[in-house]
Amino acid sequence: RSLWKLTADQFANCPDDGDLGWRGEYWGKLMRGACETYLYTRDEELYEILTESVDQLLFYQDGEGRISTYSKEAEFQGWDMWGRKYVLMGLISYYNICREEEKKRKVIQSAERHLDYIMAHVGKESGKKKITETSDIWQGINSSSILEPVVLLYRIVHEKKYLDFAAYIVDCGGAREFNIFEAAYQNELYPYEYPVVKAYELMSCFEGLLEYSLVVKEEKWQISVKNFIEKLLESERTVVGG
Repeated sequence: RSLWKLTADQFANCPDDGDLGWRGEYWGKLMRGACETYLYTRDEELYEILTESVDQLLFYQDGEGRISTYSKEAEFQGWDMWGRKYVLMGLISYYNICREEEKKRKVIQSAERHLDYIMAHVGKESGKKKITETSDIWQGINSSSILEPVVLLYRIVHEKKYLDFAAYIVDCGGAREFNIFEAAYQNELYPYEYPVVKAYELMSCFEGLLEYSLVVKEEKWQISVKNFIEKLLESERTVVGG
């Protein structure tokens, strides 16, 4: 339980302000993996730990809906959106295993408030920050990878505003100076030839595009994902041969 408390407590005092770090990612990553583990094991102690951790995290959600390791003065730069993505992913993962209807309602409402705050400050409207400008790292693909949990939340609550925000992220192209989704659709470059090649964040964006394409049933984006995967299979090998 000490590890879970440590990761949730990162949201108490904005520890990422100093170095624009990624301490906000750990809770959601742990929660997503642990929820998948619970689906296999149905371990009651694990379920209790996860429930307790969700309560700890939501204790730190402020009145505006923010759950972030960045202060309002420092937000929407560095790895802030990446951390918020994993908060959203973690909450949705827990929602999917939660057995209590009242707690499910509370968790999904908190997830909506969390995303609503982001959407109030990030977007195409005047006064908002473009999503690819919310990080100067890897041309913003770390921020754009929030696409996946945005679509997953839409699938649960069916609020059009979330699908609209997902469409906006896709329209922005993933990276600040290069449209990774269009590049995959055109199928002329291998992923290692893109101007931004960080594999983790790049893969995360295409996981989001896949979820989006399945919801909107847009064949173009399904082709884009398929092309991306096939290009990876043709050109990539890991050091252990995979």
